[in-house]
Amino acid sequence: MTYQNVVVGSDGSATAELAVRSAAEIAAEHGARLVIVTAYAPRGDEMARQSVVPEDVRWAVTEVNQAEERVRDGLRIAAEAGVTGTVTQAIAGSPADVLLDAADSFDADLLVVGSKGLTPNAHSILGSVAASVAHHAPCDILIVHTTS
Repeated sequence: MTYQNVVVGSDGSATAELAVRSAAEIAAEHGARLVIVTAYAPRGDEMARQSVVPEDVRWAVTEVNQAEERVRDGLRIAAEAGVTGTVTQAIAGSPADVLLDAADSFDADLLVVGSKGLTPNAHSILGSVAASVAHHAPCDILIVHTTS
Protein backbone atom coordinates (compact mmCIF):
# COMPACT_ATOMS: atom_id res chain seq x y z
CA MET A 1 0.00 0.00 0.00
CA THR A 2 1.17 3.50 -0.77
CA TYR A 3 0.42 6.30 1.68
CA GLN A 4 -0.31 9.81 0.42
CA ASN A 5 -1.25 11.60 3.65
CA VAL A 6 0.35 10.70 6.97
CA VAL A 7 -0.86 12.42 10.16
CA VAL A 8 1.15 12.29 13.39
CA GLY A 9 0.57 13.83 16.78
CA SER A 10 3.24 15.39 18.95
CA ASP A 11 3.20 16.83 22.45
CA GLY A 12 6.87 17.79 22.28
CA SER A 13 8.04 14.92 24.50
CA ALA A 14 10.94 12.61 23.71
CA THR A 15 8.52 9.74 23.20
CA ALA A 16 6.38 11.78 20.80
CA GLU A 17 9.54 12.56 18.86
CA LEU A 18 9.91 8.83 18.19
CA ALA A 19 6.42 8.77 16.67
CA VAL A 20 7.20 11.85 14.56
CA ARG A 21 10.44 10.24 13.33
CA SER A 22 8.60 7.05 12.35
CA ALA A 23 5.88 9.02 10.57
CA ALA A 24 8.48 11.15 8.77
CA GLU A 25 10.38 8.08 7.58
CA ILE A 26 7.18 6.54 6.22
CA ALA A 27 6.13 9.80 4.55
CA ALA A 28 9.55 10.19 2.95
CA GLU A 29 9.55 6.58 1.74
CA HIS A 30 6.11 6.96 0.15
CA GLY A 31 6.51 10.54 -1.06
CA ALA A 32 3.55 11.40 1.16
CA ARG A 33 2.48 14.65 2.74
CA LEU A 34 3.22 14.67 6.47
CA VAL A 35 0.82 16.49 8.77
CA ILE A 36 2.20 17.15 12.24
CA VAL A 37 -0.48 18.06 14.76
CA THR A 38 -0.33 19.13 18.36
CA ALA A 39 -3.20 19.83 20.70
CA TYR A 40 -3.23 22.46 23.39
CA ALA A 41 -5.50 23.62 26.16
CA PRO A 42 -6.62 27.19 25.50
CA ARG A 43 -6.71 28.06 29.21
CA GLY A 44 -3.15 29.42 29.05
CA ASP A 45 -4.18 31.89 26.37
CA GLU A 46 -6.94 33.22 28.58
CA MET A 47 -4.59 33.48 31.56
CA ALA A 48 -2.12 35.51 29.48
CA ARG A 49 -4.86 37.95 28.47
CA GLN A 50 -5.83 38.47 32.11
CA SER A 51 -2.33 38.56 33.58
CA VAL A 52 0.07 41.34 34.33
CA VAL A 53 2.37 40.14 31.55
CA PRO A 54 3.20 43.13 29.32
CA GLU A 55 1.09 43.11 26.17
CA ASP A 56 4.07 43.09 23.79
CA VAL A 57 5.33 39.72 25.14
CA ARG A 58 2.06 37.96 25.95
CA TRP A 59 2.27 35.91 22.77
CA ALA A 60 5.32 34.15 24.21
CA VAL A 61 3.48 32.74 27.22
CA THR A 62 0.35 31.47 25.52
CA GLU A 63 -0.43 27.80 25.13
CA VAL A 64 -0.82 28.20 21.36
CA ASN A 65 2.73 29.57 21.07
CA GLN A 66 4.09 26.59 23.01
CA ALA A 67 2.10 24.22 20.79
CA GLU A 68 3.41 25.90 17.65
CA GLU A 69 6.95 25.48 18.94
CA ARG A 70 6.31 21.73 19.33
CA VAL A 71 5.21 21.39 15.71
CA ARG A 72 8.25 23.39 14.57
CA ASP A 73 10.39 20.68 16.19
CA GLY A 74 8.48 18.20 14.06
CA LEU A 75 9.35 20.19 10.93
CA ARG A 76 13.03 19.77 11.73
CA ILE A 77 12.59 16.02 12.13
CA ALA A 78 10.63 15.81 8.86
CA ALA A 79 13.33 17.73 6.98
CA GLU A 80 16.03 15.42 8.38
CA ALA A 81 14.03 12.42 7.13
CA GLY A 82 13.71 13.93 3.65
CA VAL A 83 9.99 14.75 3.69
CA THR A 84 9.22 17.32 1.01
CA GLY A 85 5.62 18.20 1.88
CA THR A 86 4.89 19.01 5.51
CA VAL A 87 1.93 20.74 7.13
CA THR A 88 1.80 21.71 10.79
CA GLN A 89 -1.16 22.54 12.99
CA ALA A 90 -1.57 23.58 16.61
CA ILE A 91 -5.22 23.18 17.55
CA ALA A 92 -7.08 23.76 20.80
CA GLY A 93 -8.75 20.60 22.05
CA SER A 94 -8.14 17.15 23.44
CA PRO A 95 -5.26 15.27 21.78
CA ALA A 96 -7.37 12.36 20.56
CA ASP A 97 -10.07 14.61 19.10
CA VAL A 98 -7.52 16.89 17.44
CA LEU A 99 -5.75 13.91 15.84
CA LEU A 100 -8.96 12.33 14.62
CA ASP A 101 -10.20 15.64 13.20
CA ALA A 102 -6.87 16.16 11.41
CA ALA A 103 -7.06 12.64 9.97
CA ASP A 104 -10.49 13.49 8.55
CA SER A 105 -9.55 16.99 7.36
CA PHE A 106 -6.39 15.87 5.57
CA ASP A 107 -7.86 12.63 4.20
CA ALA A 108 -5.20 10.62 6.05
CA ASP A 109 -4.21 7.18 4.82
CA LEU A 110 -2.15 6.62 7.96
CA LEU A 111 -2.39 8.02 11.47
CA VAL A 112 0.70 7.62 13.67
CA VAL A 113 0.66 7.86 17.47
CA GLY A 114 3.05 6.90 20.23
CA SER A 115 2.27 4.08 22.64
CA LYS A 116 3.06 6.06 25.78
CA GLY A 117 0.33 5.23 28.23
CA LEU A 118 -0.91 2.32 26.12
CA THR A 119 -1.01 -0.88 28.17
CA PRO A 120 -2.41 -4.34 27.46
CA ASN A 121 -5.65 -3.15 29.05
CA ALA A 122 -5.73 0.11 27.09
CA HIS A 123 -9.39 -0.29 26.23
CA SER A 124 -10.22 0.16 29.91
CA ILE A 125 -8.01 3.20 30.51
CA LEU A 126 -9.97 6.39 30.10
CA GLY A 127 -7.97 9.13 28.50
CA SER A 128 -5.41 7.04 26.63
CA VAL A 129 -4.81 8.95 23.38
CA ALA A 130 -3.43 5.91 21.55
CA ALA A 131 -6.34 3.72 22.60
CA SER A 132 -8.95 6.31 21.69
CA VAL A 133 -7.38 7.00 18.31
CA ALA A 134 -7.03 3.27 17.61
CA HIS A 135 -10.73 2.75 18.22
CA HIS A 136 -11.94 5.66 16.11
CA ALA A 137 -9.36 6.22 13.36
CA PRO A 138 -10.80 6.63 9.85
CA CYS A 139 -7.66 5.10 8.30
CA ASP A 140 -4.75 2.79 8.97
CA ILE A 141 -3.05 3.43 12.29
CA LEU A 142 0.49 2.84 13.43
CA ILE A 143 1.14 2.81 17.15
CA VAL A 144 4.87 3.35 17.60
CA HIS A 145 6.36 1.65 20.64
CA THR A 146 7.64 4.64 22.59
CA THR A 147 7.88 3.24 26.10
CA SER A 148 10.78 1.29 27.58
